[in-house]
Amino acid sequence: MTALHLQLSRGRSIDKSLELKTINKRNFGMYGVILEHVNLAEGYEPLIKVNSGGWIWAILTFRNRSLKRLERHPTSKESFEPVSGTSVIALASPGAPDNVELFLLDKPVVLNEGVWHDVMSLSDVSTVKITENNDVTDEYRDLGYSIITALVCK
Repeated sequence: MTALHLQLSRGRSIDKSLELKTINKRNFGMYGVILEHVNLAEGYEPLIKVNSGGWIWAILTFRNRSLKRLERHPTSKESFEPVSGTSVIALASPGAPDNVELFLLDKPVVLNEGVWHDVMSLSDVSTVKITENNDVTDEYRDLGYSIITALVCK
């Protein structure tokens, strides 16, 4: 069976593989909310309510296939909604930024405030719609290594 893993690289040597996970309620819940119906099969269903002085809607287009740092926004939730291409979102909880998990970004999600994150593309180019509040603040953390894409056959 062929599996896609993303590998951590320190210089030229590869230290370990991280499995690319699919987003589901069980493994994603600590990071935020999946934008999907919870109580209804169809129709309008509010999932998140936040007091805010306004929102920023943006389009992020990227080609990077590796990550060297993560960012977080302590003052804002942030949505990631796939538009085109195949994307991966790297996530770590606010208290454990070195424990990175990787998810195929194949459905829209909203991250909680303070969740460490970044995205990379598995296709030539990916586009994601992002929403965050006007009061957003940014913090960055260098990983000390690179997360790179690699196809691993088992």
